[in-house]
Amino acid sequence: MNINIETLLPLEKLQQTPDEILKVVDKYGQVVLLKDNAPLYVIMQAQLAVETEKPKADDLKENPISNPITPTTTSLTLQEAMRIVLSEAEGHQMHASELADAVYERGLYVQKNGEKAKYNQMRARCGHYPEMFEAMKGNFIRLRTEKN
Repeated sequence: MNINIETLLPLEKLQQTPDEILKVVDKYGQVVLLKDNAPLYVIMQAQLAVETEKPKADDLKENPISNPITPTTTSLTLQEAMRIVLSEAEGHQMHASELADAVYERGLYVQKNGEKAKYNQMRARCGHYPEMFEAMKGNFIRLRTEKN
């Protein structure tokens, strides 16, 4: 993303004169709001945001898991995302809440509303896919492998 120096504005300006912020967005397509001289927010025109978020088709073909893509573009199901994270976890198991966080942070799965799946959804998938997962005491989930 190219950032024009004229689009760097203090966060306080948004509170004091929001119209000026929107004028800069109209002129340059975006504004970067700073707090303590560090970027905090980016406000951009919707069309520019859509173009920025589009993944390249070649990137997705190579390896959809290792490439950083936006969570809303992933085509993985929750159980597939859980399997990926658990296969890399120590002992192939994690606490349900840690698993939910890891799936979301890696951008492997998000709900249709853009939020992360909750830990109780992780537990529910264990019941729907008993051949793949085991729900254990203490809200831990284990990936079933040939060894266990």
